[in-house]
Amino acid sequence: MKTNGVSGGCYCGAVRFSTKAAPYSQSNCHCENCRRAVGTQAIAWVRVKRSDLQFEEGAPTRYKTDTEAWRTFCGSCGTSLTYEHESTPDEIDITTASLEHPEDFKPLRDSFPEERLPWVNLVAEERR
Repeated sequence: MKTNGVSGGCYCGAVRFSTKAAPYSQSNCHCENCRRAVGTQAIAWVRVKRSDLQFEEGAPTRYKTDTEAWRTFCGSCGTSLTYEHESTPDEIDITTASLEHPEDFKPLRDSFPEERLPWVNLVAEERR
């Protein structure tokens, strides 16, 4: 039984995953690529070692973006699940909202804050 890992999956339950260790990074991404791919104003991610993630049920659909990143999502319900890029081959980001307990992983920093929508607060602004 894992004591430090996390688990989660898609909206319809067709894809389930778990990790061997807890995430070591928690952030909000404001880049246009993420916003358009997921359809939201920003997306919260947790990062783990690629070798720590395993899909236990189902297999996500993979899509390679024009920025050479791989995104995965459930082919049935469309839930966005992961993001990986060749510049960080040993790491993978998991959508925080796909975790069983996303409330435990509040973003601690912002990625690409210069690309944020003007009406979105940054993590640092929320601490004030």
